Amino acid sequence: MCIFIILYCVKVNVLSTVIGIQEKRPSVDMTEFEFVVLEVVQQLNPTDCDIFVIKFMQLWSNGGLSRAIANDKVIKYREKILTQLIMSLENEVRENVYQVWDQ
Repeated sequence: MCIFIILYCVKVNVLSTVIGIQEKRPSVDMTEFEFVVLEVVQQLNPTDCDIFVIKFMQLWSNGGLSRAIANDKVIKYREKILTQLIMSLENEVRENVYQVWDQ
């Protein structure tokens, strides 16, 4: 999980430099942060990493997970995330999905 977060931060820094907003952001000394690697449940196959990262971020609260992530619920997690993405009001192509389902 920490590797994902670090890579995300690197991507944000590179992107912000490319689009010219880097100078608007305050400089942050990364040595001020303590990096902690937690013992958390790992996915059982190479295809569920994305679901575990999303659930980890959703369940993170006050320095720990608010509840456990279960390997046997990965399909349910996928279905719920898919539904949230499709049904989101911010999804500009939501109506297209409805049309495909109606065919």
